[in-house]
Amino acid sequence: MPLTRRGHFVRATKRGESTATPGFILQVMPFSGESPDVYRVGFTASRKFSKRAVDRNRAKRRLRALAQQDLPACAGPERAYVFIARRAILERPFADLRRDLRKAIARLQPIAQTPEKSETDSGAQP
Repeated sequence: MPLTRRGHFVRATKRGESTATPGFILQVMPFSGESPDVYRVGFTASRKFSKRAVDRNRAKRRLRALAQQDLPACAGPERAYVFIARRAILERPFADLRRDLRKAIARLQPIAQTPEKSETDSGAQP
């Protein structure tokens, strides 16, 4: 399921964990939804990435293809994944991007597996 609201992207930046690869930055955060076995994905390539819409669209298409091929096998349930394009994604071979994604997921996997404490949990015992 896609992330479409700006608030989701902002929350991923503030609360999520991230790792950088040459072609993209991957942010992961807990995200509970209507189905516990579903993960969410969002993609961004801002004007800071490139002034040309053609470049931004190509970067997002490559990120979508990468997520569609490799994320279902390694994504954790009830997680949100945000891909932020970096300039190198336009020239980097797709096989290298796939390898980068697997490494990034492996780095973030311990983080992605830990349950999120809700804001009502203060840690106090009743």
